[in-house]
Amino acid sequence: MQTRYIYACLFLLAHNSYGATEQKQTPPPPEDCSTLTDEKKSLCEAIEHIEVKGQFIGIEVPEVIGRSYLDRSFIDATAKGNGDINELIALLPSVQLSNEALSIESLAEISAPEISISGAQPWQTGFSLDGMNYNNRIDPASSSRLTSSSNDVSGGVQSMNVNSDVVESITVYDHNIPAEFGGFSGGVVDTKTKETFGKDSFSFTVRGNHSDWADYHYIQADNETEQSSTDEAELEAPVYEKISYSLSGKKQLNKRHGVMFSLNYLNSDISDLSLGQTKTQSRRNINAIFKYGYKNGWVDNFTISMIYSPYEVNGFITDALDSDYQLEGGAYGSAIQLKQDFKYVTWASNLSFNISDSSRDGPAHFYNWLQTKGKDWGQYANQGDADERFSRQGGYGALDNRQFTTNWKNTFNLETFKFLGLTHSIVAGAEIKYQQIERERFQDGYNYSSPVIWSSATTPLNCSGYSLDCQALETLIPIEKLAEQLGGEINFNNSEHVTAYSNNITTTAQFFNGRTVSPAEYIDVNLNRNALYVTDHINYGKLDVNLGMRYSYDDFLQNHDVAPRISLGYDVFDNKKTIISAGLNRYYDSAIISYKIKEQQQFSYLQYRPIESGYLQNWLDSNYTGSFKYRFNDVDTPYDDELALGIAHAFETIGNISLKYVKRKKHQQFSRTTSDETDLDGYTYIDISNEGTGSSERISLAWSAQFGAHSVWANTSYAENEISNDNYNATVDNTPLDELVYYVNAKDEGSLVTLSQLSQIRTNFGAPITAALGWNADWVDSFSTGLNISYSGSYDTAVSTGGSESIDIEDVCASCPVVSTLFDVYQEQTIRARTMLNLSLKYKHKLTSNQSLELRADISNLLNTRTYTVAEGASGIEPGRVFWLGLSYKYD
Repeated sequence: MQTRYIYACLFLLAHNSYGATEQKQTPPPPEDCSTLTDEKKSLCEAIEHIEVKGQFIGIEVPEVIGRSYLDRSFIDATAKGNGDINELIALLPSVQLSNEALSIESLAEISAPEISISGAQPWQTGFSLDGMNYNNRIDPASSSRLTSSSNDVSGGVQSMNVNSDVVESITVYDHNIPAEFGGFSGGVVDTKTKETFGKDSFSFTVRGNHSDWADYHYIQADNETEQSSTDEAELEAPVYEKISYSLSGKKQLNKRHGVMFSLNYLNSDISDLSLGQTKTQSRRNINAIFKYGYKNGWVDNFTISMIYSPYEVNGFITDALDSDYQLEGGAYGSAIQLKQDFKYVTWASNLSFNISDSSRDGPAHFYNWLQTKGKDWGQYANQGDADERFSRQGGYGALDNRQFTTNWKNTFNLETFKFLGLTHSIVAGAEIKYQQIERERFQDGYNYSSPVIWSSATTPLNCSGYSLDCQALETLIPIEKLAEQLGGEINFNNSEHVTAYSNNITTTAQFFNGRTVSPAEYIDVNLNRNALYVTDHINYGKLDVNLGMRYSYDDFLQNHDVAPRISLGYDVFDNKKTIISAGLNRYYDSAIISYKIKEQQQFSYLQYRPIESGYLQNWLDSNYTGSFKYRFNDVDTPYDDELALGIAHAFETIGNISLKYVKRKKHQQFSRTTSDETDLDGYTYIDISNEGTGSSERISLAWSAQFGAHSVWANTSYAENEISNDNYNATVDNTPLDELVYYVNAKDEGSLVTLSQLSQIRTNFGAPITAALGWNADWVDSFSTGLNISYSGSYDTAVSTGGSESIDIEDVCASCPVVSTLFDVYQEQTIRARTMLNLSLKYKHKLTSNQSLELRADISNLLNTRTYTVAEGASGIEPGRVFWLGLSYKYD
């Protein structure tokens, strides 16, 4: 039936062009270009000129600043899934989407997919909503580790997920970024919510998605690999149901006062097999915004935005007994914006504060029992062809993270003036940011990963009162009575006696001789970061020059950082249509407070316990104490230097086109060395230095145009990214256990690596070639479509296998047996090239002159192609074509 729907949609696309009418657009409010700064004045005049000619502006406008602008009409027309704004941003030429966003695991998820801008790490992008920063600085890299670590909580680079239903516009800066923006070394995503003034409106929307409305690709393992072939019946696609409710309204109370509210509720219920039984977990995300606006009174413009955006998860660890947990995340806060025009200057002030949470509550300890009698639930788990099979139980305990951010930014735009024959427009300002993070683990957490079978028939295991991490032998009848039945004693050389003894056992005796302890801790750190910035927009005939500088200081690294922001544009024909641009810029790193947390963090350590004559002894601290501390002494702030070159042209009839080259060199990146000796305070110090380097290079071509009721855009990029490898040889002796994973390369060679080394190996956003094309059309007044195509070239990366590797740790103590611990496994994988088509279909039915119903369908992966998220030679499931259906009521 789904196929028939697709054919019907394509038939409409192919045969209804005769009904095309002029596309309706809501123009921006008119501006007086003479009141703007020089560069903005040029852009304003260019836009006015384009509108007079009937030319389409599109995503990009010919200008010096490297930005893309997504307005409400683009947001509405573009096909979407969950509706997070990152889905839209990923279509831009400088942006790449995380590979995990297309995996079967993410199909039922509702959290924001990760993006990378200009080859940077995801957490190096700055995110703001109505001027309120919502970057997660607690541990932004933990998002990819999900719930698999006792030392972090599944989070993300953003402290909240922002649904596109609540926003009016999205501006993405990727190069030649103005000096007023700081605290990033990738790009900037500046999002605005809907306005309070304008025509009164109200809307209600419900959208849904169900696992039955999706197709799946069941991938079989290659026969030539060591993995066994998997039947489709053994592969279970997730069973889920998503539903989204959106409610928004706007009311202009009078000519000076207006209010707006917008609410989006997104819920996902996921049913999955765990230990052979169906269990359900849920995700919930809320975006609630209330906004009050005031204008043309005691102040020119005044706006208050109040934002409430929690995220909750009720889940479980798959194939682990008694593992239910709860996650709480998200943020809430407020932003106050004020703008006042004086005689010679315009003052814009933005004061914001927000509180974000990233917390987990669940079973305190995790047990990796050997799969034996009495602990045999592991037989229902998916453990592949593992030689050693486990029955897992428990969780990773309670961990609470909370982040407080206050930011006050003031910008002054001076009136344009002439000096020495040049026209100057100066923008200057100051920014003050205070950030505090609290981290608390309420009790010690134990991860038992070294189980031992006790098989002595003459000396029974005595657990010595340890009832949780030791299992004594349990039998149907006492061993003595069985011996009497067998003639007085049990002869283990007699097969009948062995069978009788085995059949009598109900629970095999086993205990743990080693465990990893995550100590209780409370960390409270704060950071003050201040900045001054100034830009002089200079115009001389055809030449526009931006001379900018940003100074910043924080009280942790205590560096005085000066970042030049210099760019220029040359109007070739002096008609605002053809601009050649160039820029030299510097961007300083952002996640400074997360480094401050590392200085105070207490890392996991190992304990062991001996056994004597069958009696289990007390837990003892091993030689591996986990007494590591980070030390940031006299280190400089990492930064990126950027060279940007570009040319852009606005044609009379076929839209705008731009060609850009952006190269960044990473300097003073953090690298690490571990001392060979323990200091007098008992700690082994990990010294941070600035030996790391890196680079990124991109060339991109973008085009956008409008032909009647059809708007079309396209872009393509070629990028190369590289981060230095500091040749750090990671072992359990020189690295905290919390920061180690097991990596298997293409030659099937495995070794321990640090998380920072893994981020270097994982070129997760390193697809060298990307391309995207979009086509939005109003076929008739009541029917419109939006089609976008994205292409990602092949590249190598490292992906989580979901498995664990047991590593023996020698010299735990002088006379105890070898203790082992488990590490998450990552494997090198080649992601093959893929092309994805997404389609949106909208039908609008007028009820009255100002009321309507709208029926919408969004189809991702229209052609049902593979996403290539299952590794070569492995078995698994990939999502195919997915349908979303929605119904809206609108009053305007």
